[in-house]
Amino acid sequence: MSTIFNAVGRPHVKSIRQIKVLIVQSNPADTLLTIEALKAAGLTNGLRCVSEGKDALEYMLRKGPHANVPIPDLIFLDLSQPRMASLEVLKIVRSTPALTHIPIVVAAGSDDPQFVRSVYALNGNCFIRKPDELEEFARFIDTCYKFWCGVVTLAPRHPKTALEMASRGQSIQKFSKTKSTDAPTASRRLN
Repeated sequence: MSTIFNAVGRPHVKSIRQIKVLIVQSNPADTLLTIEALKAAGLTNGLRCVSEGKDALEYMLRKGPHANVPIPDLIFLDLSQPRMASLEVLKIVRSTPALTHIPIVVAAGSDDPQFVRSVYALNGNCFIRKPDELEEFARFIDTCYKFWCGVVTLAPRHPKTALEMASRGQSIQKFSKTKSTDAPTASRRLN
């Protein structure tokens, strides 16, 4: 990856790919701040928002009004959800084979050790305490976006996802077996 160094000596990624991001946030003001911060970081499209955990699950499982939405590449999940707890959303997403590849950034206003342990026990990708100051919050979102879009290699989208196949009555196991020969094994990649 080609980088140039900015004035403070940190590498600056020349181009950041566009991804689909789902924000799950119950506070409208925080949602607006997150949207604006992501736009400032470089996300120009592919941003979706839902206000509660139940809607997030319907979105990711492509049910109801979300039947034709694209599966997100990244989820920002606020820990304080009013109706369905965020930890329950995380648990369900991580137990759904067609969604396990999606990174989930869990954010909260507190870094309570019990919540942090719970997020990692449920295989959340990271837990981040939301900064109180607006400038710090913008920097936090910018850093997250650049990390997930410019540093990390996300799982590629396949035209026929397991969710799409399952909705048509096809077996997820059949999908897994047919695609397993397409990917090189770890030992082949290392040799």
